[in-house]
This record gives sequence, C-alpha cells and structure tokens, in this order.
Amino acid sequence: MREARLLAIGGGKGGSGKSFLALNMGVALTERGKEVVLFDADLGGANLHTMLGITFPPVTLEDFLLQRLKALREASIETPVKGLRLITGPILSLLSNLKYRQKRKLFRSLKSLEADYVIIDLGANLVSSTLDLFLLADRGLLLLTPEPTSIENAYRFLRGVYFRGLSSAATERSIKRLVERVMEHLEPELRAPLDLLRKLEALDGTTASRFREVLKALRPCVVLNQVKKREEATLGFSVKTLCRKYFGLEVSYLGYIPYDPKVSYSVEKGRPFLWEYPTTEVSRCIREIAHRIQTGREMPHPQG
Repeated sequence: MREARLLAIGGGKGGSGKSFLALNMGVALTERGKEVVLFDADLGGANLHTMLGITFPPVTLEDFLLQRLKALREASIETPVKGLRLITGPILSLLSNLKYRQKRKLFRSLKSLEADYVIIDLGANLVSSTLDLFLLADRGLLLLTPEPTSIENAYRFLRGVYFRGLSSAATERSIKRLVERVMEHLEPELRAPLDLLRKLEALDGTTASRFREVLKALRPCVVLNQVKKREEATLGFSVKTLCRKYFGLEVSYLGYIPYDPKVSYSVEKGRPFLWEYPTTEVSRCIREIAHRIQTGREMPHPQG
C-alpha cells in the first residue's frame, strides 16, 4: 500500500493565503495525475470547504476524533475537483487543540490515507497540534507575504516549530528545561535559536547530535504570496540566508505568487482559482510550485 506524502502549510497569523495555496496547489497536483486529500487543520474554525463551494460538510474531523467514524478516510468528502478529497476541521470550534491520544490517532491515520499527497492547511494559532503537524509533514511550507509583519509572524512560527522539535527530542529533564527557558526568552545570552545548539554541543555532544538530526529532517520550504513587484520575489532568497544564520536550517525557496485582485473573486465564487483563471500568472506560478514539490527542486536564483 502506498504511503501518502504529507505537505503542511503554515506561517503564523491568518491572511497570508494558506488556504488559497493549499486548495490550488492541490488542484495543480491533480492536474498532474495525482490523488490528493486536503486536510483543513484549523481547529479553531475551519473554512476551506467554502472555497470549494461546499456549504455544510456532512462529516468533519470531529466525527473521527470523537469515534463516530472508525477510519479517517470516512471523514473525507468528495469535491468538485476530480482526484481531490477534503477533510474539514470542526466547524463549531469545539477542538482548539488536540489531546495526546487524539493527536497520536490522527497522526497515525494521516500517513495511511490512500492518496499521493495530503496537503495540511494549518491554523494560525501556535498551539502544540499545529507545530506537531508541521513537524510530522514530509515537507513543511512556510508561507509569507513581503511585509514586515508577515515576516515577523513567519519567524515566530518557525521558531515555535524549531523549539517544539528540540523539546520533543530532549530526553534529559535538564536539557528539556534549558530548551523551555530559551523558548521563554529566559536565557538572554542565547539570542538566536542556533545559539542553543552551540551551547548544547559544549554541554552534551550526544544530545546535540540528536538535535541536529531532528533539524536536518525539518527541511522547511518558503513560498511568497501577494508579490506586487519583481524585486519582492527575491525576498525568498534572503529568508533562506536568515534561516541558515539564525536557525542553522537549510531552507528551499519554492517560488512566489504574484498579487492579483481576482483571487478574492474566485474565493467568493467558491471555485479554485486555477479553474476560474487558468492562464494567469498566478496559476502559472502555483503550477510551478507544485512541480517543484514533485521534483524536489527549488526556484533558481536569478544570479545563477
């Protein structure tokens, strides 16, 4: 049985276009013959279904977590897009975060879904479930817009993922507590997340080596949205450099999506943008991002 490849889209607060990218990247992958499941993991108020013209989903993730359904695949519903199914989160915000047992059950089931890709549309809150889903994914996509507030939110999100991953890998109580203190800004000499790793290498080489393996597996990707000027598209390369400097992470830049006022029209119609405006630059860029996801490539630097 094939194992689904998990792609998680995160990046801090709402408004950056995570749901828009999740939906339309899913459509782009189905165009390439892939079977895709969209998973709306915004546990505080799912709305991805409305972008597909679905008013009231007959079943949601809540039905699976509360054991009204035996298998996660039973919580997936058909969409107007051939090859694309949807698992929507709780509509009434009954589950702002997952209990440990629910989380284990969900994570185990996601990998076993019969699909080529499962695209996880993460919520805006930095709760443990959101961070853990980003860590669980085979590739985590960090979506941001070329604005200072969005860049700051993306940094906070990645910082949360970074420390969540290290804390989960810590086995000794003293090391776990040190990670928590740095997370809470209680170690002023450790300003950048990478400073923690350097200190651990001096204290405990074995733990530091294990932490490096966790970070090596993280491999986040950057996507820029709502780019209005060509020069803004180069921000993705700057983010790569900053992530290496502050986190010690090798980040891939998958590409950018230009600003287009027609995006809001497709959302209002409840139809994928790639259907409504298939020949626009936005659609071309999304298809290129989907292609890079498949091939493992990234956007080429203009200077070579």
